Amino acid sequence: MRDCFDLPLTNTPADTVSAYDQYVREFLSYGADIRALFPAADAAPDAPFINAHAAALHMAFEGAEGWQAAQPYLARMRDSARSATEREQLFCAAIEAWENRQFRKALSLLDELTVRWPADLCALKWAQYHAFNLGDQAALLRMGQRAAIIHEDTPYVHGMHAFALEQNHQLRKAEDEARRATEVAMDDAWAHHALAHVLETEGRANEGARWLAHCAHIWDSKGIFIRIHNWWHAALFQLALGCDEEALKIYDQRLWGEWPEFPQEKIGAASMLWRLELRGMDVGDRWQPIAEQAEKRIGEHLFPFHDLHYLIALSRVGNDRATTDLIRSLERKANSATGADARLWGKICLPTAHAIIAFTDNNRPVAAEVLSPVLNDLHLLGGSHAQRHLFVETFEACKAPLSAAQH
Repeated sequence: MRDCFDLPLTNTPADTVSAYDQYVREFLSYGADIRALFPAADAAPDAPFINAHAAALHMAFEGAEGWQAAQPYLARMRDSARSATEREQLFCAAIEAWENRQFRKALSLLDELTVRWPADLCALKWAQYHAFNLGDQAALLRMGQRAAIIHEDTPYVHGMHAFALEQNHQLRKAEDEARRATEVAMDDAWAHHALAHVLETEGRANEGARWLAHCAHIWDSKGIFIRIHNWWHAALFQLALGCDEEALKIYDQRLWGEWPEFPQEKIGAASMLWRLELRGMDVGDRWQPIAEQAEKRIGEHLFPFHDLHYLIALSRVGNDRATTDLIRSLERKANSATGADARLWGKICLPTAHAIIAFTDNNRPVAAEVLSPVLNDLHLLGGSHAQRHLFVETFEACKAPLSAAQH
C-alpha cells in the first residue's frame, strides 16, 4: 500500500492507509481530529510506521504522561520494524531517539530521511518540530526549503517555510510565503502565525491585530495548540498597542483553562501574565492554578524552555518549597548532562532560572547581572523570537524603577 505521497507503507491495510492520510492532513493543518490516528494504529499492530507516528503524537504532548502513553506504540514499532522499508526504519530510529530524549539524534535521522525521501512531508514537519525545540534555526529553514521545493502547491507547506524564514530573519521572504500559504489554503493557521511573527518583529502592531482578527474564526476548528498560541499572539499585539485590559480579556477567555495539564497552555499563560505584570498590571490570583499544574512537572526536565516557565509560575505565587525543589532539580540535571546538553542546562538554563528568582525577589541588579551574559545564547533554549523576548523584557525591566504595584 502507498500513502498520499506515493510512499510505501509496510503491513498497513487499506483502511489504515486512509486513516494515516487523514492524519497527515490533520497534522499539517493543526486539525482537531489528529487523535484519530490512535485507533487506526491500535487496529494495525504490525504496521511499524503507523505506530511510530502514534508514539510521536503522544510524546509531542511534551509531558511525562505523553511518554507513558507512547509506550504501547513504541513496543509495537520495535516488534515490527525489521519488516519495514529503509525509510520507515529511519523514521522509527528517530522516534526511538526521541523516546530516549536524544533530540539532536532524532533531528539528524529525520534530516537524513528527508534528504533521501523529501516527499515525506510529515517527516519534514517532525524535523522542524525538533529543530524548533533545539533552537536550530538553520535546520528549521533547511526543512522548510525542502518542503517548498518538493511540495510547491501542497496546502500548509508555505506556512512551514514562512515560519522558518522568519526565525532566520528573512522577513520579506517570510511575509511573501505566509501570504502565499493563505492563497493555497486560507485555513493554514501556521501561516497566520508566521505572518503574525513578521508583523510583531517589525512593530506593525495595528496591522498584526487586524490580521489575526481576520483569521481568528478559523481557529475554532483547529487543535488546541495552534488555537491558544495564535490567541497568545493576538494578546501580544494588544500589549504592543497599550491595550493591557484587552490582553487580559484574551487571557481569561482564550489562554487558560481549556486543558491546564497541557504544557504549552501553561507556557503561554505564564508568559502572558509575566508580561502583564511587567507593565504594572495586577493579575490577581491568576497565577495560582498555573503554579499548581507547574508543580506537578518538577523533575521532568524535557525542555529547559518549559522549566523556566514553570519556575516563573511557582515563583510568582511565593511557593518557596516548590521553587527550591525545581532549582535543585535543575542543578542535578545540569550536573548530570553531557556534551551540548551540559552547556544548555548548566550555562544557559540555570543562570536564567536564578535570574527569574532574583527578579521575583525584587533583587533586580542581581537579576540583570546573571541574565546579561546569557542573552545572546537564549535561542538554544528553544521557543521563538517572540517567546524568548520575555527574558529580554525582564532584563530591560531590571534597569527601570519599580512601580508602586511592583514594590
